[in-house]
Amino acid sequence: MKQHQQGFTLVELMVAMAIGSVIILGAGQLFLTTFQTFRAVDEVSRKQESLMFVAQLVTWDIRQQGPGRYTLRCEPQRDSCLCTVADQEENGQPIVSFPKETSNDNLLHQCAEEEHVLGERVPGAAPLYRVSLPVERDGEPIVFHVARRPLMESSP
Repeated sequence: MKQHQQGFTLVELMVAMAIGSVIILGAGQLFLTTFQTFRAVDEVSRKQESLMFVAQLVTWDIRQQGPGRYTLRCEPQRDSCLCTVADQEENGQPIVSFPKETSNDNLLHQCAEEEHVLGERVPGAAPLYRVSLPVERDGEPIVFHVARRPLMESSP
């Protein structure tokens, strides 16, 4: 009687290990790509949220009272640049802070921005104000314009 061995040959095991390794490497690469995409989307979402919040506050205030309440200040922090919008009617209370993207070769020069009021008057335009927030790549600003529209008191 002949005995038959059961099991896998060395070649079969090597092929199975190679296929398994390719599958595991592919799954790992997929995980890393998904994680990097999540981080990028999260960063964009945070910038967008900060921008929308500040734009709403500043727009409402300029339309009602004109500029002067909110200021923007950017300062170097270790190896990054942090910009803060503050409320001057509340003794400079910070409203929102966001990172300003800069290249690391000249951080101090790119980040140093004196505190200034958000909403500078557009020359030649009636009650139109320009607001600039440095939230884009390389510190490029998002610029929007606001027309002053004070509330009209209704007469009885």
